[in-house]
Amino acid sequence: MIRLMEDFVPWDIYSARTLAAYRNYGDGQFWLQDDTAAISLIDGFMVVSAKDHADWEELAAFLRMQPWSRLQCDANVAARLPFPVDWASVLFKFKAPPLPCTCTPTPTTDVAEVYEILSRCNFPEMKNRAEWMADLALRWRKDTAQTWTLDNACTVSALALTEGFCYLGALGTLPEARGKGLAGKLLAGCSMEQQTLGRTVWLTCREELTRFYVSVGFERTGTMATLGKGEPQ
Repeated sequence: MIRLMEDFVPWDIYSARTLAAYRNYGDGQFWLQDDTAAISLIDGFMVVSAKDHADWEELAAFLRMQPWSRLQCDANVAARLPFPVDWASVLFKFKAPPLPCTCTPTPTTDVAEVYEILSRCNFPEMKNRAEWMADLALRWRKDTAQTWTLDNACTVSALALTEGFCYLGALGTLPEARGKGLAGKLLAGCSMEQQTLGRTVWLTCREELTRFYVSVGFERTGTMATLGKGEPQ
């Protein structure tokens, strides 16, 4: 039975993302299917987590009725849903750095600095400066996100901090500072710190970037699928 969401214990990175969104945004829509699926819907963007024993027929029927335009989930979940996959990203989990970690990052409280770095990295979502900065600051206040910078030139954020999980994103290095190993140091340092706090660390990337993340200490664990509404299959 699908019902409105309440606080729950996440079981994978997708359910952790839905829980973080639930804690962040009062104007989103959030549901649980017993203890087998978690669903978030914010501005047409949906994230779905589902266990193997979910009620797939009910879940598919429910998703057909919702006004989403993009849906992200694990590729194994996507294979059981009646919607087309538009693209896929590689899913990584942090294991351990291949070399001793020499970076102990300090969280930043300067949201403007983070914006300036990422805006120069051509992130597509950086068009509205005030809106983007307000959203990141909200996540910081809700303790569902944390951001680090290194040498005022490289930044990364944990965007779904929950019990047991950390999802890294918004990684960027200023063009003039690239090639110095800043991103690798920052990723390894942040990931090691989150591990000591009892969180597994996840991220996604394009296929051509897998070699870099492996060199930092991540291991490939699966695929994240992005679905379009399309016509029901």
